[in-house]
Amino acid sequence: MTTTNEKTRVPKRKARAKDPAVEPKAATADAAAIAGAGTLQAMSERYIKSLEAAGKSHGTQFSYGMELKLALKALGGETKVADLTVTEVEAFFASDLVTKTRTGKPKAKPTIDKTRRVLRLALEWAVSEGWMKEAPLPKNEEAKA
Repeated sequence: MTTTNEKTRVPKRKARAKDPAVEPKAATADAAAIAGAGTLQAMSERYIKSLEAAGKSHGTQFSYGMELKLALKALGGETKVADLTVTEVEAFFASDLVTKTRTGKPKAKPTIDKTRRVLRLALEWAVSEGWMKEAPLPKNEEAKA
């Protein structure tokens, strides 16, 4: 039996074409229109696309998408991102959707923290993209930014 020490070559990734959906807001022609009318649903979709463009794994994209679906369920997909308030985000963070399982048992702290972190990151991304001026985060969440 003969063995070889040949290394397998992994092909280089092709450069991805820039997606206008994930370009910085200043680079898009309708920045004002999106910032004024952008819904939580649209922001979530574009945030996930930005993760893909940044080379994040499919698992990360999927799990972040699932966490954002919880936020859409509680806050409403048609809610304008710019209209979100600290009180609404705080209420979501404390809600049963975030803190309890479907059977009513408390979720583990890392699970709760992840759900909160994903929404915080998405809102901070929205600020960087011009969807809103300031992320409506509770004071204890702002400290984590």
